[in-house]
Amino acid sequence: MAAADRSPPIYDVLVIGAGPAGTQAAVSAAHQMRHVLLLDAGPISRRRGRAYWSKTVQIMDAPVFPGVTGPQFAKALQAWAAAQPERRVRMGGRERCTGICRAAGHALDLERLDDGTFRVTYATEPLDREGRVGASSTARGRTVVVASGFEDGWPDIEVDETALRMYRKFQVVYRYAGNRRGWHVCIRCDGHLHVDQHLAILGAGDYIFDVVQGAQDFTDRITVLTNGRPHGMSPPVRAALRERGAALEEGRIAAHVGKGLDLLGLRMADGRELFFDGFFVDEGLTANDAFLHRFDAARGADGLLRCTADHQLLDSSGQPLDGLWAAGDIVSGERNLIASAFASGQDAGLEASDSLRRWAPPRREAPH
Repeated sequence: MAAADRSPPIYDVLVIGAGPAGTQAAVSAAHQMRHVLLLDAGPISRRRGRAYWSKTVQIMDAPVFPGVTGPQFAKALQAWAAAQPERRVRMGGRERCTGICRAAGHALDLERLDDGTFRVTYATEPLDREGRVGASSTARGRTVVVASGFEDGWPDIEVDETALRMYRKFQVVYRYAGNRRGWHVCIRCDGHLHVDQHLAILGAGDYIFDVVQGAQDFTDRITVLTNGRPHGMSPPVRAALRERGAALEEGRIAAHVGKGLDLLGLRMADGRELFFDGFFVDEGLTANDAFLHRFDAARGADGLLRCTADHQLLDSSGQPLDGLWAAGDIVSGERNLIASAFASGQDAGLEASDSLRRWAPPRREAPH
């Protein structure tokens, strides 16, 4: 093998995140004959996106994948990317590489080098319990698509000693709606599972009313729980909640009440046990984009990344950041749905690919 073949490649597109948005971006770019590195943080960080955590609840809004569950959907995305393998092609007398190289990697740092390319540093083995990094690697690329999503906030609900063993066994099920009787984080996705049933909605502040507003499509029986905090609602929002007949419970939650795989209710600190048919939580979110610390990326009020209509990242002054695009849940203002993630992923992947074309559009003379 020639020495040039042994040198690390400079990918056309680095895609950070292998959920529906990232996979779509990688496939779209590869379909345009680009060489793509697709970084999948799941095996390293042990994190999973919302689509995975639907678990046994069938996904209803994913085009091409009707009725699939979260783990099946993740496998389908992997197979889809694998159908665009790396290969060498000859064009115009020159040989080049195209297709997707999928790598297990948790992005740690992204920098722009002096030659205009990007270098991503990523962990290549699972982080320890404190999140510390062991082995890592680097890769270079001409453009980047950020599709790393966000982490949903999680309520601080203690578990008493008698429930500890059960909670440890079922905490993932409770937290991520392993069936319809667990915590849900998206009223649009999972509200249909609880038509005309009593919903518990956990959160505080005016923003929690967005969940209440969405819940009205499915039920009128709603209780907002603040887990011991003041409700934090402005007078108009509090009045709207009262007008719509939604109850407010400001007591502290001490423990989950469950049986087998089902979350049935919540034990309050004062000893009361409140039972519900469905559980939704909105405790805010944290964008998975610490690796962008070198860039002056603009953020929306939700803390997510602001982009142009073509999904190019903006800086804090509102100017596009050359070579950087974003897609999926990490984009501010996007609907957090699988179909939306596919659409933004395709847009970002194609725009990143198009930016690498050698021929610029010809300048047209202005009409006289």
